[in-house]
Amino acid sequence: MVDSIYRIASALESAKVITMDAAAIATSKLGETSYTTYSKTITPEQLSNLLNSRNPREIKDGMKRIISLMASGETTVDIELYFADVVKNIISEDPKVRLMVCIYLSRYAERDPNLALLSVNSIQKTLSDVNPETRCLSLKALSDMKIPSLFPVVLYTLKKAVTDPSARVRGEVAFSMLKLYREEGEEVEEELKPLLKTLLSDADPLVVSSAIVVLKKCFPQKLDWLHGHFRYYCEIMRELDPWAQNSMIDLLVSYCKRFLPRPTVFDATTSAEGVQSAILLPDRFNEIQFPVYDVVNHPDLTLFLQSLEPLIHSMNPPVILSSSNAFYQLATPMQFKKSGFPQALVRTSVFSNNFGVRSSLLQTILILSSLDSSLFIPYTRKFFVLPSDDARVACLKLKILSNLINEFNVKVIVEQLKYYISTSQCSELVITAANTLAVCGQLSVRWESHIMKWFISHMETSKLPNAVLDSYVNVIRLLTPKRHLKTIIQLSEVLESRKLLADNVRAGIVWLFGEIAAVEYRICPDILRKLIPHFSLEGPETRNQILLLAAKLLSYDIDNFRERDDGYEYDLDDSRIGQLYKAVAYLSEFDGDYDIRDRARCYSSLFLTRKFEIATLLLQAPKPSPVASSMWSSSSDGEPDLDWEGVGLDKNVQEFHRMLPWNENIPGTDDEDDIRKPAALKDYSRYKKSFSSDSFAGKNVSRGTTPVSSGDSPLHPTNRHTIASVAPAKKYRLQSLEEFFSDIPARQTNKPRRKIVIESSSGEDDEGESSSSVESEVGDYGVENDDGDENNHDGEGSGGEADENSGGEENDDDDDDGNSSSSSD
Repeated sequence: MVDSIYRIASALESAKVITMDAAAIATSKLGETSYTTYSKTITPEQLSNLLNSRNPREIKDGMKRIISLMASGETTVDIELYFADVVKNIISEDPKVRLMVCIYLSRYAERDPNLALLSVNSIQKTLSDVNPETRCLSLKALSDMKIPSLFPVVLYTLKKAVTDPSARVRGEVAFSMLKLYREEGEEVEEELKPLLKTLLSDADPLVVSSAIVVLKKCFPQKLDWLHGHFRYYCEIMRELDPWAQNSMIDLLVSYCKRFLPRPTVFDATTSAEGVQSAILLPDRFNEIQFPVYDVVNHPDLTLFLQSLEPLIHSMNPPVILSSSNAFYQLATPMQFKKSGFPQALVRTSVFSNNFGVRSSLLQTILILSSLDSSLFIPYTRKFFVLPSDDARVACLKLKILSNLINEFNVKVIVEQLKYYISTSQCSELVITAANTLAVCGQLSVRWESHIMKWFISHMETSKLPNAVLDSYVNVIRLLTPKRHLKTIIQLSEVLESRKLLADNVRAGIVWLFGEIAAVEYRICPDILRKLIPHFSLEGPETRNQILLLAAKLLSYDIDNFRERDDGYEYDLDDSRIGQLYKAVAYLSEFDGDYDIRDRARCYSSLFLTRKFEIATLLLQAPKPSPVASSMWSSSSDGEPDLDWEGVGLDKNVQEFHRMLPWNENIPGTDDEDDIRKPAALKDYSRYKKSFSSDSFAGKNVSRGTTPVSSGDSPLHPTNRHTIASVAPAKKYRLQSLEEFFSDIPARQTNKPRRKIVIESSSGEDDEGESSSSVESEVGDYGVENDDGDENNHDGEGSGGEADENSGGEENDDDDDDGNSSSSSD
C-alpha cells in the first residue's frame, strides 16, 4: 500500500515538472508580453509562497516578479515586506536567482541592515567558488550594500581577492574599490592605495582597464604611479577596454605635460647663414610662426602619440574625443592633420545617433576649426544641415561653416544658407544662418553687396518673426552699410510700410540711418521728419534711437554751418534741423522712461550751453568695425583668446579642452630614462586552474606526477607531468537506434551439459567422484588465462560460479534420485 502511494506521488510530481516545463516553453514562444501578463496575476500571498517554495522554478518566478516590481516602480505591492523571503534565497544553486537577490540587496539593504547582514556569510562562502562569475557576483553584492558596519568586511575581502587567478575577478575588485572610496573617502584611502598599485602592475589588460578608471576617479593627481608602466600602457593601448581607453589617454596626457619635456619646433626654411631657428612648442595651438617646420619630440612622447594612431578606427566616440584632445594638447597642427583624427571626428559626428555625443563632437570640431580651419575644410559638405538634424546640432554645424568659409567654397555655402533661411521654420536656425551669411559677406565687397541686397529684399517680401527681423538688421549693421547707400535707403520704406515691426527691429533701422548721416546726410532729415508724428506710439528703444538720430543730425548740421560761415553763431531757432531736435527733445522731456528723459536733458545741456565740441566727440566718435564671428575676445594680457561663453559651448566641453600648461621644472631630468624604466608585471595566469584540453589530457596521468612550478613562465610553459600510460583515444560516432539496442546483451540459453556420475562405496571414492565431476565441468566450461587478464578472469569466474551452483543443484537432484532408486531397490 505504501509503495503504491509513493508511486502515485512520484507520478504527480513528474507531471507537475512536465507541466511547468511546458509552461516555460510556451512563455518563451509567446514572448515577454505573455510572461508580463502572467506575472501581474500573482497576488502578494502567492508571491510569498513562491519565494518560500522548495521548487527552484517557483523561486525564480517569484524573484522575477520582485525585480519587475522594482523596475516598474509600482506602489501597489510593498516590496520591503518580502525582505526576509528574498534574502534567504541567496543560497540558491541557480546563479540567476542569486543575481536577482543581489540586485534586491543593493537597493534595500540599507532599510534593514541587521537582516541584510545575515546574507553576508552565504555571500562570502561563494567567494571561493570555482566559477569566476560567481566570485564576481559575490564581490559586487558585498560592495553594493551600503552598510557602514560592512565596510571593513568588504575591505578585507578586497585584500584577499586582489590576487585572484581570474582577471575578471581582479577587475571587479577595482570597481569595488571605487564604490568603497565613494562611501568612506579618506578613511580607507591609505589602505586602498597599495591595492590599486597592485592592480596597476597587472599583466592583464582587462585588469589594467578597471584600475585606470579607479585611478582617474579617485587619485587623478597620483601620476607618478605610472612611471614604470608608461611604456607598457602605450603598448597595450589597443587591448584595453574601449570605455577605459579614454581614461587612459586623459591620464597619459596629463602625465606627458608634467613629466616630459616640451617638444621643439624647427624652421624648415634655412636662413642665409644656414642656421635653423627653433622655438619650443607654444602654449596655444595656432601660434607657430613658421610656415614650414619640423618637430622633435621626446621618444616617450612619440611612443604615446603613435599608440593613439590605431584608435582612429575606434567606434567609441569618447576614445576619438580623447585622442583628438591628446594631439591638441601635445602636438602641432601639422601632426594633428596627419594623424587622421579630424576625419575621425567628422565621421563619428555624422554616423552617431546620440544627440549628446553629436553635440560634444561638433563642439570639439567648432573649437579646432576656429584655431585652424585647414583641418576641416576638406569636409565642408559634411556640415550642411540635414532635415533630421535638430536645432542644436544644426546651429553648431552652421557655426562650424562660418569658420571654414573661403573663396573656393563661399558660393556653395551662400546658396545653402539662403535655402535654410527661406525654408526653415526654426527661428534659432534662421538667426544662426543669417549670422553665418554675414561672415560670407565680409569675405569681399562683391559678396557683401549681394548679401545685403538679398536681406533687404527678403525683409520686404516676407512676413518674418520679429526675432528674425532683428537678426537681419544686425547682419546689415555688420556689413558696413556706408558702402551700400542705395540699398540702405530701401529700409526707409520698410519703416513706413510695416508699422507693426518689433521695437528692437525699428530701433536698429533708425540706428543705421544715424550711422549713414556721416556719409549721406541729405536723406536722414526727411526720415526724422516722418518719425516725429508717431513718436509717442513707438517703443522705448525706438524713441531712444530717434532722440539719438536727432542729436546726431544737429551735431552734423552745426559742423557744416561752422565750415560754411565761420564768423557767425549757430541759431537753433533758425535751423530746420534745430527745430526738429527741439520737437524731439520736448517730447522726450515728458517721456515715461527715465533713461530717455535723462538723455534728452544731457543733449540739450550741451547744445544750449554751446559746447558743440563735446557734443561732436560724444555723437560722432568713430566706432570699430563689427566682426560677425564672436569666437575670439581680448584677454587680460591683450592677446586674443577663445570666447567660450560667446560660442555657446557646454561647461564640460570647455573644461575638457582647456589647454594644460607644460611643466618647466621636470623632476628627475638627469635620470629621466630611469624614471620610466619598465617595472615588473604581476602575471596571475600561471596560477590559474581551469578546464582546458591540456588539463583534460592530464586526467590520464598517474597520481604521483609533479605539479607545474609557479616559477615557470606563462608564455612558455613546461610540461613536467610524468605520464605512466595513456590509453588510446576512442573514436565516437552517433549510433543508430538498432546499434544502440544491439549493445544490450541477449539472454543466453543454457546449453545441455554432459554429466559423468561415478559411484563409489567408500568415502575416498566419494571425494574422487566429486573432484572428477568438478574437473569435468571445468574442463568443459572453464578457460584458464595464463596472462592474468583481470577482466576475462572476473567475467568467466562469475560465469563459472553460476555454473557450479546450477551444477550443484543438479547433482543434488541426481543424488536424491540415486538414493531413492537404491532404497527402492
